[in-house]
Formats: sequence, structure tokens, C-alpha cells
Amino acid sequence: MTVSHDHRALTLNGRRTLILSGAVHYPRSTPAMWPGILRHMRKSGLNTVETYIFWNLHERRRDVLDFSGRLDLVHFCRLAQAAGLKVILRIGPYICAETNFGGLPGWLRDVPGIRMRTDNEPFKREMARWVRLVAEVIRPLTAPQGGPIILAQIENEYDNIAATYGEDGRRYLQWCVDLAQSLDLRIPWVTCAAGRAAEAGQDDAVASADGSLETINAFRAHEMIDAHFQTHPKAPALWTENWTGWYQTWGGVLPKRQPEELAYATARFFAAGGSGVNYFLWHGGTNFGREAMYLLTTSYEFGAPLDEYGLPSTKALHLSRLNHALNACAADFIDCERPVVTATGPAQFTCTYASGLVFLCNDAAEPAVISHHKVDHTLAARSVRIVRPDDEVIYDSAAPLRPIRRTWKSVGAKLTPFTRRAEPLPSDWPADLATPVVSKKPVEQLALTRDETDYCWYETNLDVSAAEAGPGTLTLECTADIVHVFVDGRHVATTPGPLRERRGKFNEGRFTQTFALDLPVGRHRLSILACALGLIKGDWMIGYANMADEHKGLWAPVRWNRRKLAGPWRMQPGLLGERTALFSEAGALAPWKAAPARRADQPLTWWRTNFARPKSTGPFALDLGGMTKGIAWINGRCLGRYWNIPESDPMGPWMVWMKGSLDAVPSGAATQRHYHIPVDWLRDHNTLVVFEELGGDPATVRLLQRV
Repeated sequence: MTVSHDHRALTLNGRRTLILSGAVHYPRSTPAMWPGILRHMRKSGLNTVETYIFWNLHERRRDVLDFSGRLDLVHFCRLAQAAGLKVILRIGPYICAETNFGGLPGWLRDVPGIRMRTDNEPFKREMARWVRLVAEVIRPLTAPQGGPIILAQIENEYDNIAATYGEDGRRYLQWCVDLAQSLDLRIPWVTCAAGRAAEAGQDDAVASADGSLETINAFRAHEMIDAHFQTHPKAPALWTENWTGWYQTWGGVLPKRQPEELAYATARFFAAGGSGVNYFLWHGGTNFGREAMYLLTTSYEFGAPLDEYGLPSTKALHLSRLNHALNACAADFIDCERPVVTATGPAQFTCTYASGLVFLCNDAAEPAVISHHKVDHTLAARSVRIVRPDDEVIYDSAAPLRPIRRTWKSVGAKLTPFTRRAEPLPSDWPADLATPVVSKKPVEQLALTRDETDYCWYETNLDVSAAEAGPGTLTLECTADIVHVFVDGRHVATTPGPLRERRGKFNEGRFTQTFALDLPVGRHRLSILACALGLIKGDWMIGYANMADEHKGLWAPVRWNRRKLAGPWRMQPGLLGERTALFSEAGALAPWKAAPARRADQPLTWWRTNFARPKSTGPFALDLGGMTKGIAWINGRCLGRYWNIPESDPMGPWMVWMKGSLDAVPSGAATQRHYHIPVDWLRDHNTLVVFEELGGDPATVRLLQRV
């Protein structure tokens, strides 16, 4: 199959083709889920699936590649082809995607002289090596080779940082496109440099490169389409990311996009001359393990038509109806030039294609009447109606549908009584397992952990004189993200939440944490457990410093009142329970104690239980509403981080430009309470292990079914 384009649409074997795509990130679900997800997409009128490629997961360690299990990209693409779907691959390798380090592997930080995503030779060398490797993996899957891949993308949303790097950034972006073209995959390459920045009004930051198709990322692409055609008159209007909702951070409110608003915006785009859309996301899925970006919840549902568990929502019904209507009339607009637009009111328009197909559009916040062929059509607020040349109405974005409501059901699975094992402070580790680093000053965490664990211990002596005794302030001048403070082995303080996604610059005091303590005279052992919550996904999260500057743990003086602690500091990366793999089958050989008869809020405790496979078919989730903060594993597989913090933060600057597209109302409920257990991760006999940082009651843990 040949893939090309003209000024109106993508062409397959020379024929203009309407692209109706949905995003599914293969690592955020499991191979057992993929066939059902892909079949649902085809049934819903889609003809394409889009996904990023996750360098950070495929090469967690330099030169150690993994394309197995839920990282089996080739299998995912072949399943898509079998389901009748084409594939759009967004190679990046910077992908944003709310994934750890924006899709870049954490070890890149340690490459000497590296600066991410600019005209920097160390970065370009590593990026080129990876992109060329990916090209050979996917080459047999491209359309000219008989495969499903029709488009590929290089880089992603460069406008967000273009103003920072100026001419160096422009050279880098052109280098990216030149690299892509050199691979000779014989399919078009796209970039989506414009999107969030342009929609947020940062017009001075627009970046583009010759040799690729520029696409649109937005909530309402019809508002950007005229500018797109003016800048790119020979390229079709392809909407790479039509955001079906938004993501949620720990302590942040979950923004929601109503199905009718999403359907309106999508239909409105095709009314304005669009020829391809990608719903971002069709299925969001789960951030298993430690794969989420900084502060992102384990759930990545994103308001998608298919929920985290792969079940259809009301939004799926609305979009399915729209997709089928667009397919039914595709030839009436895809084979025509852009429509003639006639204003029929202050915010009302008829968009008429040469075929006679008409989109009636009401962009106002209240209902309106639009007359067409002497018929008065009453349109709901912000809605679109599609009318055939014979005046048959084939679609109305505001037409009601019976909503799908989901709930939780107990599966009756009985968890055996939990057993426990304490996580010791590093001074109590066995000598043969301890690998401390001793330094006069605290050493930044990632230099010690290489982002292979969330945890790093910092210990030193804290001598308190008679003049300093009593109430005082412990100040950590630079620290991230969460810290638990222990004095003489007793937990005395923890970083309060919520944190903010945009932390600001490292040198502006945004990373300073203070704790009020009451200490008696004498020498005390100060132990600080630093807990990372994922790496940033972009420069803007640290005040537009380069991503290579990302920091965790402690990296500046610690003070008792105003006095700097002299050190030395003893640093121990990781947990002893991680070293001894308490979460694995081998962990069963360790000595575990019976849980106390009464609830005991014990910090730093490993909990373990067993249960039989539920008799129901799933999908399943773990209810951790009675726990506090930590990480959970099922049969040695990491389900992800959990943090039982109430949602309260309205996400700050994001909501300014989301207004009108998303709703965000604080509920005060836990940010996330239920954690997805993939059915294919279960066995006849199962082991659940939880590392709890602060306390919590494991007796409240339940296994539930999503219905």
C-alpha cells in the first residue's frame, strides 16, 4: 500500500481516506486486554489506532532491550491489523504522554554533557541510535511492506519549550525531521509542534520543520484550523490529539469532559475542513509499576471512551454514533474542497460542501435556530447537526443517549490474615546488604538510585545543645518529592500534600521543606526517607530548566533552626525489602509476623496476604481506601504507587485554558482508591504484597469487580 497526502487528506493507494483513530498505549494495558480493546474500536467506527513508543520502558537500562509482554509492540500492531485497523506510531522519542521522564530513559541524565531536546550532540547521538533501532523493528510493519503502519511521528509538542532554546531548538527540530526521512520507511512523517502552547496563547513559540506534516493538538481544533491551512496550505488538517478528558495528579481534581461537548468539537472540526482525528485517548489504562510521570496517579483513565478496565462508557456510545455517521458521509466531504461557510447568526454557521452535505453549527452557549432549505433546525448549545444533500439529518451531537453507569461489586474473595515485616532504618540493615554512600554533604538521590527505586535514605547526627533544645525548625533547603523524617528511629514528620505539578525553579525556594520539631538536649540520629513520585515529563515542570537537571532527594544543606548540620551524611539507596525482594515468590521464605489484633499505624511496614482466584470473570481492582501511601504488588508484578490523599487542588494554570472544555469540581474524596489488577496477572493462588510508608489498616483491603 502506498501512503501519501494532498492538501485535503491522507491518501492510501491514491484515494483520499478519512482517518478516525483512537489512542491506546500498549504498556498501559496487557496483551490479554488488547484484542477486546481493538475489536471495540473497530465496532465503534474507527479505522486506525495510535500509540506512542515508550523508550523509557523498552530500554530501562542502557543496551538492555525489552519488547516482551505488554511491551510487545510488534504483537500489538499485528493484532490491530487483524482487527481491521491501521496504525499511527508516535516514535518521539520524547513523547510527553504523562510517562516517566516524558518517555526518555532516566539513564540519559548520566550521559556526560547531555541536554535534552536541543542541538546537543550527546542527546542527538543517543536519540539517533534509538530511532534507527525502532525503524528496523517496525519496517516490516509499515504499509508499503504490507503492514498496518501508515504514519509515524518524530518528536512531540516542541512548542512547549521552543522559546527556551531559540535557534538551537529550531536546528534540533529540523535535525529530527531529517533523521526521520533518512530512515526511508516510505510513509509520511508528522510532527505536532503546535498544540498546548498555541492554545494557551504562546504564539511566539511556534516551531516547525520542513519535510513533515504539521498536525494539531487541542480541545477544539476547529478554532485553529484556519491558521493551520494558512501556514501549511499543502497539508491536510489532521488532529493528532483530540483530548477526551485529562489526567489526574495526586491531590488534584480530576477534570472531566462531557460526551456531548467532545462530540460537538469533533464534528465541528470536520465541518471546518478537517480530514483526520485521533481521540486521545480511546483507552487510557494504568500506569503500572513506577511508570507514571511526577505526581501522576496510577490510574490513567483520562476520561476515555473505554475506561481503565477496558469497559465502554457513555462517551463510547456518543463517539461511536458520530464515527459511523462520518463514515457514512465521508465521500461527501473528504473528496471535496473545504466547505463554504455562511454565518446565520452571531455564533451560528452552515458549512456546505460541494456535494451538498451540510454541517449546521451552533457555537453559542445557548440553543439557536438555523434555517436550511426552508426548514428551521433548533440546535442545542454547542452542537452540530449533519444534513445530507436530500435533507436527511444523519447526526445530531446533542441527541441524548441512555448513560452507562459503572459501580463496584464484591467478588467474595477471602484474603488470608495479613502478615507483616518491618522495614528497618538503614543503620539497622545487615552489613552484607548495606551499600551506604558517605559524604560531607547530601548527594542528590538520582545519582545514587539511577531511578531504579523511589526510595533513598539520608542519615546524620543531630546534636542539640541546651540553647537549641525544645521547639525548633528542621529545614531541608532543597528536597523532592515526599520525605518522612525520623528522629532516633521514631517517625516525627512527613511532607504535607498536595504538591503542585509545576514545582518552579530549583533555586527559588520552591523545593524547601520545613518541619516543626521538639527535641531534647543531646545527640540524635536523624533519618530521612526521600520518596520520589516519578520524574518530570517536561522542562516547564521545573521552571523551564532542562530535563537533565531533574533532582530528587536532598541536594543542599539541612538546618536545625539556622544552624547547618555538619554531617557527614550516610546515604542508602532503596529499601531492604526491595533488596531482598519481599514482593516476589522468594519473599515467602522471609520470616513474617502475624498482624496485631488491633489496628496499629506502623510506618514502614511490609504486608503480605494470599487469596484464591475469584470465580467471576473480572475486571478486578484492589480497594486500598484504608491504606495511606506506598506501593502494591500482585504475584510479584507491581500494580503501581498508591496514595490515599483527598483531591482538592484544581490544578492551577491548566484550568485557565481548559475552561469551557473541562469541568473540575473538588469532591474531597480520595484521589484514587481502586487499583487495577489485570485478569491475566492472576493465578489459582495469589499473593498480594503492600509496602506501606505511614500506617493504614490492611484489614480494610478488598478485592472488587468493576461492573
